Amino acid sequence: MTPYDLNMLGQEQRPFFFARFLGDHVEVEGVSDCLIGEKISSTDPDRPDGLFVEWHWDGRRLIVHNDFYGFSPLFYASYDNTIRISPSLEEVVKGDVPRDLDNAALAVILRMGHPVGDDTPFQAVRALPPGSTLMWEQGQLQIDSPELPIRRGPYAQISFDEAADQFAHLFDQAIRKRIPRDDNLVFPLSGGRDSRHILFALEANGIKPQSCVTLEYRPPATNEDARIAALVADAMNIEHQVIEKAPSWFQAVLKEAHLSNFCGGSHSWILPLAAYLKGRTNTLYDGLAGSVISGGFMANERKLKLYQENRFEELAHIVLTEGGSEGFNKTFLRSSFYDKASIEIAVERVVKELWRHSEATNPMLSFIFWNRTRRGVSQIPLAIMAHIPSVHCPYLDRDVYDFLTSVEPSYFLSNKLHDEAIHRSYPSYAHLPYEDSSKKADYQKADYLYFKKSVEELWGHLIKHSFKSSKMLRKEYLYPRVMYDLLKRENHMPWYLIKSVFCIELEKV
Repeated sequence: MTPYDLNMLGQEQRPFFFARFLGDHVEVEGVSDCLIGEKISSTDPDRPDGLFVEWHWDGRRLIVHNDFYGFSPLFYASYDNTIRISPSLEEVVKGDVPRDLDNAALAVILRMGHPVGDDTPFQAVRALPPGSTLMWEQGQLQIDSPELPIRRGPYAQISFDEAADQFAHLFDQAIRKRIPRDDNLVFPLSGGRDSRHILFALEANGIKPQSCVTLEYRPPATNEDARIAALVADAMNIEHQVIEKAPSWFQAVLKEAHLSNFCGGSHSWILPLAAYLKGRTNTLYDGLAGSVISGGFMANERKLKLYQENRFEELAHIVLTEGGSEGFNKTFLRSSFYDKASIEIAVERVVKELWRHSEATNPMLSFIFWNRTRRGVSQIPLAIMAHIPSVHCPYLDRDVYDFLTSVEPSYFLSNKLHDEAIHRSYPSYAHLPYEDSSKKADYQKADYLYFKKSVEELWGHLIKHSFKSSKMLRKEYLYPRVMYDLLKRENHMPWYLIKSVFCIELEKV
């Protein structure tokens, strides 16, 4: 297995800017001029493509711009004649920023694993909306945000064959806009469609990575992902590396809560890959949003029917409970906190967000894309992988997004459209199989020991940091549960660990 060091992650301070208007002058700290990410030219010069956020302070006025989708994280807090901005939530809440919790936002995060809209766990801190211009001058904040660019109107009148050809053409065009600046490219490859399509398109445009790398998933895992990725790399004559899972699942969960700005939710599995890539590649290609806009991920006929019938409360209950977190919330959260962040409060917040997408061509896709993908999954390439200089997400190319969100949803069922686009464009690789996600793995002895260690480390962390009173967690339930698992001979993945660590670390912040 290829070595890496998780301690390498999160060492660099993320850029920030702070200003306070004092009447006759402005006190400032941090970086006055900053561009994070890359702008890519588009047909609309006022709306560049790419994922980025930038700010400029001229001594009097702060101006901030972000990308069309608002995927590149930028958090801000404006209070008492001050402004503080950063791609890091924790950088924003430093100093005297009010730290009152946003209970409605937390009610959603504790069930869906990510916030919706522009929420964060703190009332005073917001995420910058998509395609916005933020201006701050003499203590006054103004944000100019366009209407959320939701695809509306009927589906495009286009046949399946025409859709496959157009998808293939636009995706190749997106890759040509995102050619790496140098040869220092290590490519993360899975056994699915999204990364494979990117890799094939890179080769078609004369780009060959130094190597491909695949991450082993935490147990129990079939390692089918690595097996299929190896077949693809071998067919393309590219060196293939496999990275072992995190040596400590607890430490990965602990670090991920901070790296994903308390907004990501369960991305600890990716940390070994992030650590391995640090210093090894200058460019990252990520399949962010691919499975959502080209495969109908997390959408089904029942959800679409509820959307069409405006049964938003029922739909909100489904999306809030399908992750199976309510058992933790009712059991481990203090009743005083649970009442402030109850399922009813979460439903009320999600219903408001569902309404925003009710007129979309494909409302369920739109809701998932602008919330789960934008606020949760995007934390992987754009926050956890922020140490990589150039990050490209070609499925978020404006032309690719506009086209795929206009296509009849039935074309996406069972990934038919994506498969056809890949096979037509790269017929020499059409024989290569995809990962069989239906395969399941059984726990092995080493897996029990792996999770036993994580429970032991959680116990040590509780003793070191958390014997003082918690306003969120019922320690009279958490502590006995951890002790019970310490005494067990066989430990499955402790279902309460991720949420417990989230609450503990959020309270520390």
